[in-house]
Amino acid sequence: MKLKKREIALIILLAIVIIVAGIVIYLTIREYSEGDRTYIEFQDYVFLPEETPAVKPDSGETAGVPGTPEPEAESTEEPPVNAGPPSVDFAGLQALNPDILGWIYSAGTAINYPVVQGETNDEYLYRMVDGTENKCGSIFLDCGNESSFQDANSIIHGHNMNNGSMFAELKKYAKQEYYDTHSRIWLVTPEQTYSIEIFAAFVTDVESEVWKLSFATEDEFTSWKSDMAKKSYFKSKVFPAVGEKVVTLSTCSYEFENAHFVVMGVLR
Repeated sequence: MKLKKREIALIILLAIVIIVAGIVIYLTIREYSEGDRTYIEFQDYVFLPEETPAVKPDSGETAGVPGTPEPEAESTEEPPVNAGPPSVDFAGLQALNPDILGWIYSAGTAINYPVVQGETNDEYLYRMVDGTENKCGSIFLDCGNESSFQDANSIIHGHNMNNGSMFAELKKYAKQEYYDTHSRIWLVTPEQTYSIEIFAAFVTDVESEVWKLSFATEDEFTSWKSDMAKKSYFKSKVFPAVGEKVVTLSTCSYEFENAHFVVMGVLR
């Protein structure tokens, strides 16, 4: 039976859609692979500590906001790992890109990246540390922050990639079990090695108080830290003491337009 012109046109259109979709998928996978290869090469300048089993930390009494996920009764995740900070060759890294000002590392996860800072937040949004244009972008400190991480709140941005790279791991902090096994992230700079002790994680919007970098008084800063802790999806005994700085890790989320998932920690 002969096909009608309309049916032939639909078949051709469908074939074109399939071909275009295939090309888009191929290009996306290739771009992800190129990003992974680039950052693996940069990891040659970093020497990681050996990961060993650690004692699971005790949850605290800081309550999350109403309607946030409740922890499950049993955890099937691996036990927490106890690993020290990485050793970083900043002389070698900064010879490749002087915008590199730190290295962020979370034991047992994909988070193991250089941290850069551009003149604007768009500079490294879709550009990797080696200067290559790529959807993976870079892990970068907010352009409004001091490069020394000594602001009251230093914000580090990273994409939520579908292949689990960059800051995709942060979304897992929505569950108590994940926090219990990943309560610390390391931040190494040429001058100092910091432990980011996680105390809160939640979804927020672009108008949130989360994005404040400085505060008029210490009392205002303390009140802000308390408000952030109350929003957390998990319970924690960690809380910033007077004078302690905060680091906020941010990635895209999709609960609503311009949603962001943030993980907040004390810089120690």
